[in-house]
Amino acid sequence: MTGSKAPPNSLTLISYSDAMTAISAAAAIATERGVALSFVVLDSAGHLVASARMDGAPFITIEVARGKAFACAATGGVPGAALGQRFRDNPMVWGNAGALGYGAPMLPAQGALPIRRQGVLIGAMGASGAPSDIDEDVVAQAIAAIGGDPR
Repeated sequence: MTGSKAPPNSLTLISYSDAMTAISAAAAIATERGVALSFVVLDSAGHLVASARMDGAPFITIEVARGKAFACAATGGVPGAALGQRFRDNPMVWGNAGALGYGAPMLPAQGALPIRRQGVLIGAMGASGAPSDIDEDVVAQAIAAIGGDPR
């Protein structure tokens, strides 16, 4: 059908440009807060779009950020803090699902948020390297910087 709109259930993905803008914003915010973090942006299907590790961030933080973001994307956009609570409530489920992350684990932990536009999940962003509440706050501000909604 020429000239028609995409169906309402079609998959919309975050662009590389938006992912890099979010990472740049997150790095600037982290620098202002005096922390060195790693960031990962995935599309809504859990595929890597962009990632970065700030100078001084431990090498493992990039994989932790990816695992947090993957868990968020894989659950349809459930924030990491809520997933962390689900893990505490039922650790057996996450123990069995944890290795399903396209080469990164699914980590149900605070520090990852969905990226939505007009209510549609387009990706997820995770951070690691600081206390989890700081990771999450930096991610929320970065998502807002690209006009996304982290809810």
